[in-house]
Amino acid sequence: SGMTFGPYPAGQCFYIEKSKCYAAVREGVQMAEFLLLKQQRKERTVWVVEAKSSSPRPGTQPNFAEFIDEIRAKLTHGFLLAVAARLQRHPAAHDELPDDFKALDLTTQGFRFVLVINGHKREWLDPLKSALEQALKPIVKTWALPAMSVAVLNHEMAQEHGLILPTAASEPA
Repeated sequence: SGMTFGPYPAGQCFYIEKSKCYAAVREGVQMAEFLLLKQQRKERTVWVVEAKSSSPRPGTQPNFAEFIDEIRAKLTHGFLLAVAARLQRHPAAHDELPDDFKALDLTTQGFRFVLVINGHKREWLDPLKSALEQALKPIVKTWALPAMSVAVLNHEMAQEHGLILPTAASEPA
């Protein structure tokens, strides 16, 4: 994606895409980059994060629809694998899941689905956010998550949220 994510406090980030849990289920399962415990207002929220270096323009069918579907799949699968790992459905989760994630109370835990696109202009983000919100609506509704559970950020906004290093936008990785 050309961005350098982190650094994050110990135990607050789980690189789910590189996990043994994901390796065990990898075939046919797309995965988000990582999970991040972020303080939002009075509570910690699990951010399920996917990063991209670009995106197709809205209205460029089928590319745009395929892109949104891919992101939906990665974020949804990341969310579901996180919950499954927390519920100890995968043996590898016990050893690799950080203690702060093991302690999550799934009855009240907040989640946020976050797409970060490097180099995007802010005015390009709204159509992406709208399409991704529509694609993730079944998950957001069935899990009783707040309406603001889907975010699409560019590199500048990701930096403002402490997701990436300040130099990441000007120095491709």
